[in-house]
Amino acid sequence: MDLHISLAAEVLFHIGPIPVTNSMLTMFIVMAAILIVFTLIARRAQTVPSHGQSIVEMLVEFILNLVEGTAGKTFGRRALPLIAGLFIFILFANFSGLLPGMGTIGVNRVEHEAPAATELTVPAAGDHSETATTTETAGTSEAAASEEHTALVPFFRAPTADINMTLAMSILAFGVVQVVGIRAHGVGGRIKHMANPPFLFPIEVISEVSRIISLSARLFGNVFAGEVLLGVMYAMGAAIKIAVVPFLFPVIFMGLEVLFGTIQALVFALLTLIYLVLAGAHDDHAEEHAPAHGAEPASSLPAAAPSGD
Repeated sequence: MDLHISLAAEVLFHIGPIPVTNSMLTMFIVMAAILIVFTLIARRAQTVPSHGQSIVEMLVEFILNLVEGTAGKTFGRRALPLIAGLFIFILFANFSGLLPGMGTIGVNRVEHEAPAATELTVPAAGDHSETATTTETAGTSEAAASEEHTALVPFFRAPTADINMTLAMSILAFGVVQVVGIRAHGVGGRIKHMANPPFLFPIEVISEVSRIISLSARLFGNVFAGEVLLGVMYAMGAAIKIAVVPFLFPVIFMGLEVLFGTIQALVFALLTLIYLVLAGAHDDHAEEHAPAHGAEPASSLPAAAPSGD
């Protein structure tokens, strides 16, 4: 079986004018699975947690400690739904590419390719210092005018292995960051916040926009490269056929992909949180350090030193 690698997600069918790709289909399955599992666990929550409830509570507690430690308690809890949603979805989307049948179950589709032109260089008549180039096209009949080959179009593909999916999440994160910045400082204050000092404003604008590219390209590149690496290791393992090598190769690299998938989900969520904190700087500062209602504020003056007389 030939190794099929496609940079773009393959279109499975159309709903009206909207093409449905294999990555989009997997995205809906992952979203449905997350909603169903978390809803069932939340409805069956008990004082003594079950195994599933314990895992979910550990995951949520990890994200809560992360956002509170980075953004403070008040601002962190406000950002928790977005950061937790991004982290959990990206994590399960990355892991979906490791499930059996991903990239291997599909339909064979016949594709046509135009044959490459063959160039022959012969000396020009009557002049040995110049050459004339003639182009021959392989085959003369209409049947030979195109070459046919069969390619496997898989039904499922990891959502984060599609640049459109990662780009959409990056645009969402960028939009939320701008909304938080405007709510914290106002439109004029947001511009002033980015233009301090003024000559840095163009650089700040470029930096803000470049975050879309960096977030999307980093996640897509790592996940797609991991899928290609796994495919190559499967092919090598199947070709070697020596003892446990066909099983050992994929298992080692699948373990690495679990680690890299977790790291990439954490990096995307953490960078989004840092961008939110930078955009809403000083919005939460007074609230975090304000004294409790009815308590006396601590004096900012130093205590008088006792007299030596």
